[in-house]
Amino acid sequence: MNQWMGTETAPEAVVTDDIEAPDGPPLVATVDVSALPEPSPAPEPLARYGNPESYVVDGITYQLAPVEVGFVETGIASWYGRKFHGRLTSSGEPFDMFQFTAAHKTMPIPAWVRVTNLENDQALVVRVNDRGPFKPDRVLDLSWAAAKRLGFSEQGTARVRYEVLEVPTTDPDVVANPLVQPAQAILQVTAVSSELQAQKLANELSAEFAETDASVRIEPTGQGMFRVQVWPVTDEAIVSDVYRRLVDMGWSPQRMIAR
Repeated sequence: MNQWMGTETAPEAVVTDDIEAPDGPPLVATVDVSALPEPSPAPEPLARYGNPESYVVDGITYQLAPVEVGFVETGIASWYGRKFHGRLTSSGEPFDMFQFTAAHKTMPIPAWVRVTNLENDQALVVRVNDRGPFKPDRVLDLSWAAAKRLGFSEQGTARVRYEVLEVPTTDPDVVANPLVQPAQAILQVTAVSSELQAQKLANELSAEFAETDASVRIEPTGQGMFRVQVWPVTDEAIVSDVYRRLVDMGWSPQRMIAR
């Protein structure tokens, strides 16, 4: 899941501060999943990101494969949660573990499917906006909220059947979901223990980038450290250029998104 597939120049690093944390349910469940309304399928244009003709993950090439409304498939579904919460999905949207969404390896996105847990007959409509799961025996990767609603968040996987309800439309009058626009990217350059050192670095970086392209910020952690971050404007071409320039300067920036 969360395979960033924007332009060919998009940076490979799409991480968050807790990238090494194990995946799992939310540490604090702030949303009552049982009370969330089931979403209604709606036609949407093909996402700007996440729909290449083919892409490679772990040495395996996946080809985009159009499906029609009414297509049905049965197989194993898994889910993903807090490790990826806030990270960009393949479509360019932030992943929200509290929404009813899903990942599929080859279906054009965004699409809408009805998923039925064959072990308890619970069904739910979800929006497919990401890529995955990259295991040969799995057909869908659901958000934690979707898995919770379908009754298998405790066991991790379940045998499911999904039916395609909506596929991306070619109608030019249909407006894209506003979430498809890439979220504000943050390129964290480093963290230092001296505020003076952080300010010196921030000044150096500010001189490297035009104000119309990026701003540089210092974020205190509250634990004696100061993060130096570059905030590019929300244009993926500029984000990619700023990222590469930081790499050329010898940095290995972490890419995050604003919460």
